[in-house]
Amino acid sequence: MLRWLIAILIGIVVWRVSVAIIRMLATPPPEIDPEDIVETLQAYRCTICGTEVTMTVTNVEQQAPPRHCREDMDPVFDP
Repeated sequence: MLRWLIAILIGIVVWRVSVAIIRMLATPPPEIDPEDIVETLQAYRCTICGTEVTMTVTNVEQQAPPRHCREDMDPVFDP
């Protein structure tokens, strides 16, 4: 009898955690206000593989450099 009770409790915990994770993944991220987006022209280079990216627009609130190869990319400044 105790084994059944433990099995049922574990099943309920697994069910609730699964439902919570699915709800979290199904919720879309908040929309970005169009007024928070500004035009920019900044190039970035990955220090590990050398990939270059040119940003043409960016979010005012989050002006962090993009990530590539799990590292922040370095800004490229034209002379």
